[in-house]
Amino acid sequence: MAAGGAVFNDVHLNGVDLKGRVSLPAAFRQTIDIRSGSPKVASGLGRTLRMTFNAALKCIEVSDGLQIAETEEQMNAHAVRVSEQTGELVGDVLDRLEAETYPLMKDVNFDTAGRMVLPDRLRAKAQIGNDAFFVGRGRRFRIWSPEVLRAVAGGESGDVLEEMEDLLAKRKERG
Repeated sequence: MAAGGAVFNDVHLNGVDLKGRVSLPAAFRQTIDIRSGSPKVASGLGRTLRMTFNAALKCIEVSDGLQIAETEEQMNAHAVRVSEQTGELVGDVLDRLEAETYPLMKDVNFDTAGRMVLPDRLRAKAQIGNDAFFVGRGRRFRIWSPEVLRAVAGGESGDVLEEMEDLLAKRKERG
């Protein structure tokens, strides 16, 4: 559940420098600030994003502190349900779920200006070069390479693709 309607929405196009640094969109920083005020968010997670590669879509999926906490709650509840159905110990189910979920995630911090470094491995897998296309998805957001997004059938809606093309054209016009 979102924090009082504070969700990641809209799309943004930001440049990526040679060291993999990119600015988190200002609107997303504002959403993170609001969401990190939730009592569910552990102290110190306000400027931490958890990133993972979505192999099916070939993009980076990003969660903030509130989504991290909610995922943990959901995982615990799921482990209890599986335990009740199978007779396995909750801890064993949880160990299996955690092993499938956490090892390949990367925690990334951003500064007060929103600058962050995309992890090399994730950037390479998502084929993110000079441009990072941010897509708000409610509780989380995605970071795409425009070239990859064009090639992935069903990756985002046609309207989102149109917005991306408009942003790329405007950038090109500005030089």
